Amino acid sequence: KAVDLSGKCVLSIYSDKTIENITVDIKENTGRVFNFSYDVNGKSIEQEIFIENPILWSIEHPNLYSVKAEILYEDGVIELIEDRFGVRSLTTNGKNIVLNGEPIFVRGYIRGIKCHDHENNCHLSEYEFYKKNIVQAKAFGFNFARFHSTIPSEEYFKAADELGLLVHMELRDKNYIYDNSQEMTKSTGRAQLDEKFLKKVVDSLYNHPSLAVYCIGNEIKDVNQRDSISELSQLIKKTDNTRLFVDTCAWGQNNREHIDIDVQHMSYYFPFGKHENMYEDTDNLLVCGARGGLSVRNENENSTITRKLFFNVPLIAHEAVHYCALRNFKSLKEKFVNYNTPVPWWIDEQLKMIKIKGFDNIYDEMYNASKEFQFEAWKTAYESMRLSNILGGYHVLQFSDCDLYENSNGVVDCFDDVSYATPEQFRVFNNDDVLLTKLGGRIFKGGDILALPIIFSSFSKKKAKVADLCYKIFEFNGNLYSKGEMENVDISRTGTYEICRIDINLPNLSVGKEYRIEVELNVDGKVVCYNKWRYWVYPNEKIGGYNEFVNYKDDETIITNDFETLFHAVEQSKNICFVYRSDWTRHVLHKDMKNPKYAFKATWNRFKPVIWDRGTNFGGLCDTEILNKYGFNTQRFFDFNYSKISEDCDKICLDDFPVKVKNLVLGIDKNCRDRFDAYENYFNIKEYQYDRTLRRFSYLFEVKIGKSKVLICAFNMTGLDENEPSTVAMAKFIKEYMKSSDFNPSSEIMLDEFKSYLKTCAQKPVKERMMTQFWTMDDTPVESAQYWKESMEYLLEDEK
Repeated sequence: KAVDLSGKCVLSIYSDKTIENITVDIKENTGRVFNFSYDVNGKSIEQEIFIENPILWSIEHPNLYSVKAEILYEDGVIELIEDRFGVRSLTTNGKNIVLNGEPIFVRGYIRGIKCHDHENNCHLSEYEFYKKNIVQAKAFGFNFARFHSTIPSEEYFKAADELGLLVHMELRDKNYIYDNSQEMTKSTGRAQLDEKFLKKVVDSLYNHPSLAVYCIGNEIKDVNQRDSISELSQLIKKTDNTRLFVDTCAWGQNNREHIDIDVQHMSYYFPFGKHENMYEDTDNLLVCGARGGLSVRNENENSTITRKLFFNVPLIAHEAVHYCALRNFKSLKEKFVNYNTPVPWWIDEQLKMIKIKGFDNIYDEMYNASKEFQFEAWKTAYESMRLSNILGGYHVLQFSDCDLYENSNGVVDCFDDVSYATPEQFRVFNNDDVLLTKLGGRIFKGGDILALPIIFSSFSKKKAKVADLCYKIFEFNGNLYSKGEMENVDISRTGTYEICRIDINLPNLSVGKEYRIEVELNVDGKVVCYNKWRYWVYPNEKIGGYNEFVNYKDDETIITNDFETLFHAVEQSKNICFVYRSDWTRHVLHKDMKNPKYAFKATWNRFKPVIWDRGTNFGGLCDTEILNKYGFNTQRFFDFNYSKISEDCDKICLDDFPVKVKNLVLGIDKNCRDRFDAYENYFNIKEYQYDRTLRRFSYLFEVKIGKSKVLICAFNMTGLDENEPSTVAMAKFIKEYMKSSDFNPSSEIMLDEFKSYLKTCAQKPVKERMMTQFWTMDDTPVESAQYWKESMEYLLEDEK
């Protein structure tokens, strides 16, 4: 057992027979050999030994020592024991975990229970199976793995030791069955640990330098009420004080005395827009309470006082960034077949659903759009966590896709192969050293000055003291807009700190335009760090408020948000833009409202990615020819330039619309089921429900109603009241496009049929499932037991 960085080790051997002599050879990978010999004449020995100037085990250089012990027993029998170990220290400094005296920023991912892992689909040996995963994870910049509710195998630790990966394990025996629905809704949890079981685990795994954290379990919500937790902590530290301890991943009280690190939900919001600072805000952790039962919020007659939480141990973000996207099901199926591995049931069901939904011809584009949206969401979140003043790292959910079900929140596929994003793309924001900035909403007005702080987050062990910084700004078409440089920028410190500020004069434009800023650090002419960000600049102009816009009319064109006005305009054969915004879409907040006379089938949209099964936003496809021609700058894939107008909007479902329409901005729905639909003790619906999965959504579409050409706008246009620039740009697009010869819908529906359809949609609201309801309400950081109760009752109303 390696004890400290001085090279002191403890040789411990226990036997049922009397030992006469022990000879020990310890070999270093440099070729150095250390020899020791001891006469014992007993059944055990515990002896301190020293390795002079030891080579340390680290993530970058996982140096291992091999040890051979030849044991001569009193009866003349000789036994040979072989093992490996590393010399390293693991401590903390309050903000970060410290390895060998150097702070690290934890960049972890989750494996373990089936819903966060995958089978050995390539039929490798157990060791090679784990090795492939770790090699790939390190290539993408990860340095840490958390095993959710389980203990990794010996073969996994062997691979982690050799490759340099820190491991967090949760002390559950192999018979423990994790029940996610019970954990989430009934706040149950197991905080029990048998001393005999613990000793067995420690004895078998102690010599693995990769083992970093002992944890009791996942989301144990009643851990705060258990006196036994402190006793368990003392037991673990007495048994092995060379590792760190945390009782539960998430839901522990603030500043518990017995833990070395803390792992907490930093909320299920998306760190953008109004939640941009979610990784700085501790208010969402108030639900966990404070140590000793201290009050966290006191309500007074006309005021409230809220305790500001702080952390005296490193804080790790729990199960972060599990944003989903579509999968390439055809190629995935081929891969299973080629490996002679049973094809998961859901692949054929997904292919069937794609065909029935009519997405065959555009699915490849939908897949790419969803992956691009996922990647931009990843980048946003990873950079936000790295910028945090309170976080010392994260555990993301997850690195590899699961093969148990259809959700795809992995960076690589369920064979641990690159599926879309490359290691080079990912390490831009997931590496020892990264460049960061605070870009805000990414949408700006021309004529303003954009002040971009350039922030360096550095945890590399060896780096230059200074570097040359240069930047370039490119327009949408690739033309260079600006560039600059600064020599000898200080990069010598460890941690996250601002190194300079770039003030950008935003151009006055007649139409919106996308820009890209690229920043890099160079040492001796070599790029050592690089990042890039996109932003949009729009004309600084006004077009009137929302009410003025939805009451616009001239000789040929009408814009309205009133159905009766729409119908009257159709009878007059006008060109019409109908702006749809209705409380009916938000029925979950207005449950007592009366049915409207007319409504679209619509869902409440948020500009944030789907987390696991929360939400409906997988990005989208945009008609670049039309939108760009008439003044709304866009690429083919739905992106952050839509962030204002698609937030809190009414995304319309066209699945059963009577005719096929021209969809100018198609919204891609998630393809995965709500977990509570599938759970046996809830709705027990195992198959796919087409009315709530992979729906054909639209933000903007056109159709001919009678003789009228009608543009249906589901975007949130209320930003006109604040002259929000992208909303103004969309309003201008609508007016110009409607007057053009290109505005000529090919599909047609009669007014009576259109009215009949709208009346049918108004008969009952679209009730999103339990997880999506929470995601769209966007008002609390995590679900409560009361939420689960009310949500289920709301859905069950239709079954009475």
